[in-house]
Parts: sequence; structure tokens; C-alpha cells
Amino acid sequence: MKSYLRVLLVVLALPASVCSAFGGSSDKGASGGTVTITDLLGRKVTMPKTIHRVLALHPIPTGLLAILAPQAQVGVDSYFHPQRTGGWLFSTAESIRLSNLPAVNVYFMHPSAEEILALHPDVVITMVGDTNVDEEQQLTGIPYFAVSKAPTSSYATTIRLIGQLVGQKKRADEMADFWAKTIQSVEDRAAKAPWRPRVLYTGKNGDSLSAPGRNTVFGSTLDTAGGQSVGDQLPSAFASKEINTVTLEQILEWNPDVIIASGAAARNKIMTDPQWRTLKAVQARRVYAPRAFAGLDGLQAVLGMVWAQGVLLDGDDAAAEAHLTSVMQSYYKLFYGRTLTAAQIAQPAA
Repeated sequence: MKSYLRVLLVVLALPASVCSAFGGSSDKGASGGTVTITDLLGRKVTMPKTIHRVLALHPIPTGLLAILAPQAQVGVDSYFHPQRTGGWLFSTAESIRLSNLPAVNVYFMHPSAEEILALHPDVVITMVGDTNVDEEQQLTGIPYFAVSKAPTSSYATTIRLIGQLVGQKKRADEMADFWAKTIQSVEDRAAKAPWRPRVLYTGKNGDSLSAPGRNTVFGSTLDTAGGQSVGDQLPSAFASKEINTVTLEQILEWNPDVIIASGAAARNKIMTDPQWRTLKAVQARRVYAPRAFAGLDGLQAVLGMVWAQGVLLDGDDAAAEAHLTSVMQSYYKLFYGRTLTAAQIAQPAA
């Protein structure tokens, strides 16, 4: 993890114009040429200079491949759903294409070497949480390349790296620049805030007695947005876990100013459960559910950060809503070539 953080900090410091070249060297003597690129685990990975076939083992790189290099995509991971949010993100033809691709287990479900080899990828994209990445690479003989989603700022680097791998640097840089500039704007706003409300994110996978660690996409998003995630107080051994089971007594002791539930169902459960009614956030009715198209995880997490800042620092007022609407429209136009309706912007996560 320390090597990953060193690489990440160096990469994030580089200007967009040179990010495609970091950590890389080419071997033009090999057939077709190879390139060596440092992934976000700090591993130097040698792969073909031109990628014709690529497989991702997590929904985030799978979704990025669908945007940047659909022609090179040989499969999808088992957690990826092209018809999420009603199939609106992708065209009907693209949804059909994605649905017809072979599905391979997501990395933490340990896909077999046989199912990966059967797809003949030039490179396999996995995540930094893949603890068996070196063994998997050695077993299959295929380059494995690790990217990241946590902290939230690392998405920009992930986007640039995948764009570099599939020969779509210009498009990927535009997308990564959007992430980086949006996060910088959020950080600037948070730095001027007179106080940082204590906030609990909970309800992921239906478990309302849980909190994410500080190094997760959820913890880092809330802290960057201007809050103090109560999960930051968990022991360091839990810092990278998205779901840490906690007791109601612990939540009562934290007594957060704001609660962000994973969706509308989790929010309603918290608001109607008599065991939660003494909490400051419940009494002030500051319990929120993210938007369906601006969640705190996945490729749209940067929008979840903008939404969370509006909730934490502005109480979800009209100005915050107008800003969120503008950022959401810009994001979906850039990433998917789509325009959101007012109903889609307002739609809460389930």
C-alpha cells in the first residue's frame, strides 16, 4: 500500500499533458512493440504497446472500457450491469453488446485462470485490492494491471491510465481533467467552510449498522466534501474497508450531525426506527439519500462528492441544487453524450 501511495502522489502531481508517459518505457525490438507502465500498486507491468483485447475484473474499469474502447472489450465482470438506472446510460445497441459479452467473476470472487485464458486478453485490468495479482499474472502469463477507486481523487489517475493502455489518451484526459477540476473546486469550497459537520455514511448492502473506513471511496468523499466522517475514528485496520459493522451504541456515542444513507429505503428505515430518534441528525431531519445519478461510488462518485458537499455545508439549499444540476449535466454529456432530465437529476438512490 505504501508503494501505491507513493506512485499515486507522483502521478497526481503531474500535468495532464504528460500523465500518459509516467512510469513507461517501450521495447520496440519485440514483435509489435511492448511498453512497461507502473500500475497503482507500484508494479512495473510490461504489455503489448497496442492493446487489441482487454478484460476488466471490476465495474469501474469495465465501465471505462465501454466508454473508451468498446471494440477491444472481450468480457465484462459479473458485477457490471449495463442496464443500471434503467439502461439509460448506454444506447440500446450498446446495452445489448455489453449483455452479450462473456461474464467473468469480479476480482474478489477469484475468477479462474481458465475462464480468463479462454478470452485471450492482451491485458487484464484489476484493482489494487486484488491481493493475488502477481500469482494470477504468473499463472495465466497475461499482464495484470491494477487501478484504484480510493481515495476518490485516484479516479482521475485510473481514467488516464486506462486511456493510455487502450490508446485513447485524449478522450481519457478530458474525462480525468473533469474529475480533477471538480475535486479541486470541492476542496476549495471546503477550505472556506466555518465548520466540518460530523457525518455517518451507512446502509451499504442493507446494513444500517455500519460505517466506512477513512481510506475508502465513501470516507474520502465525505472528508473532501467538508465533513468529518465518523468512520475515520475506527482503528487503522479497518481504514480500507467499505463496510465496518458497528453497534447502535457506537453510533449513539458518535451522534453525527448528518447521516447519509445508501438510498431512500435505508434513509426511511433510520427516520422511522425509534432506536435512532435521539440522534442529533434524526432530530434535525438531516438524514439524506444520495441521488440515483450522483451516488458516492462508481464512475459517478465525483458527482456524489458535489452532492454531499451541498448537503453537508449548505443544507441542500437552492444554490447547492443549481450547482449540482450544472455539474451533473456536464458530466453526463462528457462521459456518455447524454442530457439528464429534471426527474433524473432529482431521483434518489433506491
